[in-house]
Amino acid sequence: MAKNKSIAATFGAIAILGSLLGSCTPENKVSETPTPASPVASSASAEPKTPDAKSVATTNPDSETKSDARILKVKIDGLEPYKYPSGLFQLDVPKGWTPKENKKPNEVIVLWFDPTKNALLTVDVFKAPSETTPEQLTSLLETFLKSTFGTRPKFALEPPVVQKDGSVQIVWGYDESIKDITAKVQGNSFISRSGDKISLITTGGVADQIPALKESFDRVVNSYKVDPTVAIP
Repeated sequence: MAKNKSIAATFGAIAILGSLLGSCTPENKVSETPTPASPVASSASAEPKTPDAKSVATTNPDSETKSDARILKVKIDGLEPYKYPSGLFQLDVPKGWTPKENKKPNEVIVLWFDPTKNALLTVDVFKAPSETTPEQLTSLLETFLKSTFGTRPKFALEPPVVQKDGSVQIVWGYDESIKDITAKVQGNSFISRSGDKISLITTGGVADQIPALKESFDRVVNSYKVDPTVAIP
């Protein structure tokens, strides 16, 4: 049986145990036409549309190099509710994406990967200093992204954008390669404060697949809620 090729991307404090761009089509089936991505899952599109406070950005396909056709397409077949056991946070997550917790003192990190490992969702909640300004939140996120991904090939960090709900979004990306496969990774990270807690929610994946996933990702990030009264273990 042919082994699947895989492109690994370490996500530092966001996803220490995870990897992105995990699955590609088997090497002996490169010539086959890949399964097309579902632009909008039917079960998700049937849900009532609500005004979005956060909006996942996409790259301009005309200005980006298309990723290798051997990389499997991510599909999101609807969303389902997830609530952290302590009630610290809740959100809607893609069906079939299994949560994996990375326990750290005074911090809660939960990661979800799609079955192909070519897209991810992460939530990171930790206790904030007594006073944290929006400027400090932005600086914190910029510093984290640069320290985690700054050495990756063609790393780029877009200017921060304040969202309608007051959270700050930073879009970032870099190139990830293994052997003869190269793909551009794109992430959308949103940082905000709720009471005495700072939270970070990130969606990421192969850049040229993000437009097909945008509507579902928008629903995910806009469903995210933190309960500031629940303590972090």
